[in-house]
Amino acid sequence: MSALSFCVSCQRDKEAGDLKSCSGCSTVRYCSKECQTEHWKIHKPMCRRLQPDEVWGIQLLCNRELAALPPSSEPDIARRIKHILLNKNHPVFSHGDLCPATQAYGFPLLMFSYGMHLGRQLKGSGNHPAAYLRIDVEHGSVPLHWIPLDPDTCIIVRHDCKPLTREAIEACYAFHSMLLSQAFGYFEIDGWAPGKEYITRAAFQLFYKQYYLEQHKLGRKQFKPLGRPL
Repeated sequence: MSALSFCVSCQRDKEAGDLKSCSGCSTVRYCSKECQTEHWKIHKPMCRRLQPDEVWGIQLLCNRELAALPPSSEPDIARRIKHILLNKNHPVFSHGDLCPATQAYGFPLLMFSYGMHLGRQLKGSGNHPAAYLRIDVEHGSVPLHWIPLDPDTCIIVRHDCKPLTREAIEACYAFHSMLLSQAFGYFEIDGWAPGKEYITRAAFQLFYKQYYLEQHKLGRKQFKPLGRPL
């Protein structure tokens, strides 16, 4: 993967000579030592030189694994989301389901469920964020074959194999939560547009930009105000 053409901290475009690559991974670039220092806590978990067959993905913990974590002031959704380094022979690439809604707004995600794809049915294996991410475009519903079984912990990657961050998955989950509570379920006869008309690239980009800004104002520094799409 080639290095970015802008400073990942301040997100400003710079001349190539003004940017310095991270010595640890060479995938992000900074315009100053100050920007690198400010961004280090965010970048540190993914600072690694990847092999050609490796990709960064997300592990989305189920209720059972969430309950086993030590107490934290982080929101539950943030505690569920963990970075995971995957080999491209992981079954998420061969057996994972493409999430229809995220694909519709230009953020193609593959999801592999230990409960759905491997039949691992353990007590406490519910995972409502995984179900939310898997909604369809027409009705906002979860696929029928997901309903009888709990998803358990899930693995998520971008279908295009670009790096996937915790913040991006949290923003997707928040967007789908908003859709399910505010867009789907209203009768079109009353003048509401069909829910699927809100699942667009433009709507998502506006939402996640505002979401990042709101979370940053709450003191969550990993959510830097965005100047670029995901």
